[in-house]
Amino acid sequence: MGEGVLAFLKFLKTSHLVGLQEKSCLRIVCGNESADLDSVVCAITYAYLSYIKDPSKPVLPVVNIMKQDLELRRDIVWVLQQRNIPHSLLYFQEDLRELKRKLNCKVDAILVDHNDQQSVARKLVDSVIGIIDHHEDLGLHRQIKDGPRIITKAGSCSSLVSNYWFDTQKIKQNNVGKDAALLSVGALLTDTSNMSHRVERPDLVACERYKAELDDFDFDKYFQSIRQAKEDITGLLLRDVLRKDYKEFEFLSSQKKSIRCGMASVVKPLGWIIEQYSADGFATACNNFLDERSLDILLILTSWTEEGEFRRELAFYAKTSENIQISLKVASKVQGSLSLEALPAKMALADSKFLFYNQLNTNASRKQVVPHTQAAIQSL
Repeated sequence: MGEGVLAFLKFLKTSHLVGLQEKSCLRIVCGNESADLDSVVCAITYAYLSYIKDPSKPVLPVVNIMKQDLELRRDIVWVLQQRNIPHSLLYFQEDLRELKRKLNCKVDAILVDHNDQQSVARKLVDSVIGIIDHHEDLGLHRQIKDGPRIITKAGSCSSLVSNYWFDTQKIKQNNVGKDAALLSVGALLTDTSNMSHRVERPDLVACERYKAELDDFDFDKYFQSIRQAKEDITGLLLRDVLRKDYKEFEFLSSQKKSIRCGMASVVKPLGWIIEQYSADGFATACNNFLDERSLDILLILTSWTEEGEFRRELAFYAKTSENIQISLKVASKVQGSLSLEALPAKMALADSKFLFYNQLNTNASRKQVVPHTQAAIQSL
């Protein structure tokens, strides 16, 4: 096998998978269902660095979406292009499903950027053998013996993956470190807004390593290019805007009623969305999205930078009178922790199915909104 991430991915496709026997064990590393840049980079770099450490146990990196949905994530597409990595060398939900069917095999998974199986992985993964994550610890999979179980605070999960292999497992850096760093630095800069937001100790450690590896690399220019690609949603249907960075959850109330919540992160303000797609178009898209996903409540989390200031908004949408009341109660319960400020009906949407808020606690991303929402619903 040649050197570098690209050569490793080619090896998996042309040699490793070809040689797998029926009923053998397939080892994968899988990012979360939103499949943002951090998740994709974590999966690829974990698999690559794992192979460098122990070539006898290759791990397949899986992007936890359908292949056709990758094009919606223009920041990821751009980063992969910089490394000359074609989509054909990556593995997606349909690939994992087909491999399991074809090989009739057991699937062991390392989870990165989440700590319990999500989406189709719930049905396809037999055992969780490792976790590296920066979300709230759900307290699951504590039986892990041989793999990592690292769940700790970090701006970017990619920092935890990098630190695990280079600091804990003591991989020698050289060209290996540089090739991995060229992917990881993009996720780090994106998740920390160019090291200015939600930076934690693991991020600082990883960033120093990247700077040492990438002598003449222009971090600022790279960050701006990724952000420009990420914020480019021109030409997308509103349905695609809602699903390009989306996660789904089921929370139980104190009465054991299951509430199905979808959370869509969007990189433009609500006013911009309604201006581009019209008030009626926005309402129709939310209605259809709710029905398509069989949701009780849809939450839309917006974030953008305006005049140098980072901003967030939060919107709730529900259809039935019961779920509208639940939305109102949840919004009331999370109002303090998220610093929610009701937005006026300036958006030509006085529809009672919607709730619109400025989120003044801009440090609270979806990672924080999820547990706050869960706690609110559990108290109902």
